[in-house]
Amino acid sequence: MTQNGAANRTPTRRIVAATGADGRSCVVSNEAMPQTDPQTMAVTCLWNGAVGRVDNAAPFAGGFAPFGMHLLTDPVYSVMLAEYGPGLGKDDPGMHYTDTADHFYVIEGEVVLVLEAGDVVLRQGDIGICRGAVHGWRNDGGKIARLLTFVLPAEPLER
Repeated sequence: MTQNGAANRTPTRRIVAATGADGRSCVVSNEAMPQTDPQTMAVTCLWNGAVGRVDNAAPFAGGFAPFGMHLLTDPVYSVMLAEYGPGLGKDDPGMHYTDTADHFYVIEGEVVLVLEAGDVVLRQGDIGICRGAVHGWRNDGGKIARLLTFVLPAEPLER
């Protein structure tokens, strides 16, 4: 235990990617999450912003919606499980840009967030946020990487 009661553990990181002053996507923040006392409940606000309300009374359609790029461009939010197999993105990381705020949590493995101004490796437990940043993904490891992704529509950036 440390002085503040937090266990000695590898800190979870929050990595924020955005468009830098030069107009290229880059990491604008890479910091360890605050360590908390494991004997108490603690909540750390990872990110927040204005959003409309979801209709909880809407009928549940059941099943799973097939993935399509429209889930990243329509004015809806999406919660997705993304799986990146070993070597995926090695030749083409699928660089793309959408008018969204993408939030992701690495459940398992490691994945490389590819940005125009450099790459950052995210490991199990890391949290990332892409704010209108051109980005892609690559798995340099020997096992699958699984990410929980939450995508929200965002106001377009002037490009």
